[in-house]
Amino acid sequence: MSAWCVLWILFLFVPSFSQTAPFEEIGADNDDKIWFSMIPIERRKSLEPYYEALKDAAYGTERFSIFEQLATAHMEKASADSIRHYGNLYIKELTNWDRPEAEKTSHYAKAYYFLAVGNQFNGLLDNAIEWHLKGIRAAEKCEHTGYQYQHKIGLGKVYNLIQRHKKAIEMLEKAIADFGEEWPKYTNEALIHLGDAYYSSDNSSKAKKYYEQAKKGSTAVEDLGKTLFLDLKLGEIAEREGKYDKAFALYNGARERALAEGLNVLYFEGTIRVGELFYKEKNYEAATMALSMAYVNAMERDNLHYQEEILKIKSNVFADAGNHENAYAVMTRLAAVRKRISERQQQKISKELEVQYETLEKEKEILKLQEDQILKTTELARQKTYKNAFLIGFLIILVPIIALLFTYYQKIQAQSELSKKQEVINSQKVAALKKEQELNLIKAAIAGQDEERKRIAQELHDSIGGNLAGIKLQLASVDENSEQLGLIGGQLDETYQLVRDISHTLIPKKFRQNAFTQLIATYIKSIESTGKLKIGFHPHPEDEVNAVADKLQMELFNIIKELMTNTLKHAKAKQVDIHLSCIANTISLLFEDNGVGFEMGQKVAGIGFKNIKDRVREMNGTCHFDAAPGRGTVVSIEIPKI
Repeated sequence: MSAWCVLWILFLFVPSFSQTAPFEEIGADNDDKIWFSMIPIERRKSLEPYYEALKDAAYGTERFSIFEQLATAHMEKASADSIRHYGNLYIKELTNWDRPEAEKTSHYAKAYYFLAVGNQFNGLLDNAIEWHLKGIRAAEKCEHTGYQYQHKIGLGKVYNLIQRHKKAIEMLEKAIADFGEEWPKYTNEALIHLGDAYYSSDNSSKAKKYYEQAKKGSTAVEDLGKTLFLDLKLGEIAEREGKYDKAFALYNGARERALAEGLNVLYFEGTIRVGELFYKEKNYEAATMALSMAYVNAMERDNLHYQEEILKIKSNVFADAGNHENAYAVMTRLAAVRKRISERQQQKISKELEVQYETLEKEKEILKLQEDQILKTTELARQKTYKNAFLIGFLIILVPIIALLFTYYQKIQAQSELSKKQEVINSQKVAALKKEQELNLIKAAIAGQDEERKRIAQELHDSIGGNLAGIKLQLASVDENSEQLGLIGGQLDETYQLVRDISHTLIPKKFRQNAFTQLIATYIKSIESTGKLKIGFHPHPEDEVNAVADKLQMELFNIIKELMTNTLKHAKAKQVDIHLSCIANTISLLFEDNGVGFEMGQKVAGIGFKNIKDRVREMNGTCHFDAAPGRGTVVSIEIPKI
């Protein structure tokens, strides 16, 4: 049966199993129906924000984050080409990212994982193994155990697909022992593939143990996809044990729930399992319907892995039903699918050979240019030899004249060289004077500002503050029972404290006794005194942080205040952590709160964030915001030391 011939099956039905007589008949007289449906191919609206964000995302970590989310979403939908597309985009932009290799390694580990999964969905298992191995090496290089765990789990899955179950068991058991406690969120998947390996090794009891353990963990974390997938696995064990009613209930329940939730991979798997179950009970018409619809959906997604699996089962269905013509047609199509899988595997080799060929051609072109250059150099040397010989002969004849000319020439050359050197020296002096003048002007301006601020602060502190303090003392001697005098005293107290605060704020750091970190700590203490926020401040190393330039200290202090203001206004946070570190020639500020967060790309363009970005840009630094609703906000700033 060709792919287009089964499109009319949309919304057709076949009977479900009863407990007393499973697989007995097909018809419209039964009350219970099994529905098979086409899965629409469309650009999902839920992903539209990511596509829009990708248009304006900054090159680097912002775009990488969107690639990861899009690839993960397509993995859930078994869209193999989309997974590979975003994996390849990730690799391409990583290669061109102007960052040290050490910083890029962890990103490579992620990108390799997406490419491995995309190739595995397309049936390109050799390529999938290669990408997983590259991912493991990258994860080990950056010492990220989470990526190591994910790649080893994926590699165990591929080993199962190529029937190397013993190797899969060794890989997965060691991975669970090494990383299971540290990364429990990946362990359910590892347990699934470990159960698969034991199931394929005819050890159903161990397989069931691992499946049930994985289902318990998936249910606990409300992972519907894995829970339904494990229902399919437990259905396979029930089918092997001859419990067909239980197997069908598990298969069909998981398949229908997966279709309702848009979990395409599970829908494919469940439909295939139902088809196989019909086939085992010789209900060939029902098996053909189920498998044909699953095949159409697999073709729409260009998922060669599922196409191959479905066609293998369908060929057996037609052969056993005595429909040899359709069996032959399905086998022909199966051969074509396997050929496509082989061609895709060869495409990668061809591309590599093409790159090698282009590299070789470029090397040949460079070699030819070098040979031409050697010939030209030889010719110039020969011509120079002839000219020198002629010149020597002429000089021998005209020695007196040549001597005079040579002396005169040397003098001119010396004057020319002296003139050039003098011109360079003069230019350097002018440039140095200009820079010195600019520095003096800047220093004078800064000194003037600081002096003026100091004068104002001293005036406020010594004159106004002193006067207010005196007034307060005089008022204190008046009758304390006077209510009006009490109010005046309170106002004077408040005014006096305000004058002290202004005077201390106006005085630059170099005119205060407190170090930079003490200034920040004092500011934090004033915020914490409100009782609304708990703040952790971690300078490291403190001596180096206190030693940075005054201008940089003032800018960092203003940035911290701006960030704290945004947190108090919008974040609804209970905890803030501030890390201020000196690393090599860079000072790093990491500001993190546990507030409500926000959607990246929506609020990040606010005035507060814009002011912070402008300050950082003026100091030749970099600024990165990372936030998500309910996950708080992280701001990372790096500025070269002035």
